[in-house]
Amino acid sequence: MSGIRIALVFVGSMIGAGFASGKEAWQFFGVFGDCGLFGIAVSVATYAFLGSINTYIAHRLETADIGRIICPSSNPIARNLVGTVMCGFLLVAYVAMLAAGGALAESSFGLPSQAGSFIYMLLAVFTAIGGFETVASRVGRIAPVLVAATLLMGLYILGRDAALIGVGPRLPASRFASHWMFAAVAYVGYNMTAAVPVLGQCALRARSFQEARNGVFLASVVLGVCSLILYYVTRTDPGLSALQELPMLAFVQKYFPSLKNGYALFLLAAIFSAATTCFYGFTAKLGPVSHRKSIIWIIGVAGYGLSLYGFSNFVANVYPLVGTVSLFFFGLEIVHFIRLRSPDATGSRR
Repeated sequence: MSGIRIALVFVGSMIGAGFASGKEAWQFFGVFGDCGLFGIAVSVATYAFLGSINTYIAHRLETADIGRIICPSSNPIARNLVGTVMCGFLLVAYVAMLAAGGALAESSFGLPSQAGSFIYMLLAVFTAIGGFETVASRVGRIAPVLVAATLLMGLYILGRDAALIGVGPRLPASRFASHWMFAAVAYVGYNMTAAVPVLGQCALRARSFQEARNGVFLASVVLGVCSLILYYVTRTDPGLSALQELPMLAFVQKYFPSLKNGYALFLLAAIFSAATTCFYGFTAKLGPVSHRKSIIWIIGVAGYGLSLYGFSNFVANVYPLVGTVSLFFFGLEIVHFIRLRSPDATGSRR
């Protein structure tokens, strides 16, 4: 895989409903006012750092197993425990994307939210069963469209209403992410969970570690630019950004009513990209077990049931909690990276 393709897959795994709709940009950056800019800078640096050490470990150990990448111990029980918990986080992200699909189907097309979530469950399950190449192919094709739509729509709104940035009232942050620094790191911790197994597979298929690392750096910059634009857009109308489950869709409805359904289709693609990536990462941990497809279907349907909790509730309450807990595991990954880089590290596999 080339660095550009790796960057596209990485970006595609990050730009889900929360990102593309502006909800995450508001919840983790915009709500903090000017301090949100520092949060975006921290998030870009953290994406680049964690992504690069993720690809280094995967390339060095020649594995995409999430437990082996994260856990610094060679104890199989410890690795399985770490991998299982991280996969649990992936399941949470998958459930959140199903909830987002339901919310979008209801607000844009008049479908019951349960029906929208069910359709996404089917798409995610069928794609995950197809394996990594299917996931990478579909996500890689969607990513450029997601980035272009985000940039074009966001820049237009800013050109029209830039003077309104910061004019509205200051609104409270989530009680689970009440400081800009904490929110930025928790935000990356949550989103990077989905990228670990995907970047692992990319590292194994890259021409070299340098190629994989360059792809990670490029993706981090792209994510930062998109976050910056969405941050400014959400700050032009804090009340709308806080109230709406999908703020960017509300902005499009406000300025371009005729384009609402078109932008909704763009968000549908973003949701598909993230839901597929997260669910693939979860199912990859199963390995070649017997009745694998049946197990995948059972888990997929169970996730559909949990998605009825609602997308806004996930972003405000579940995302920060999962992101915070995941920081412990990324701390383990950093320890693992340091050990592999130490002079007394032996061998390329453990």
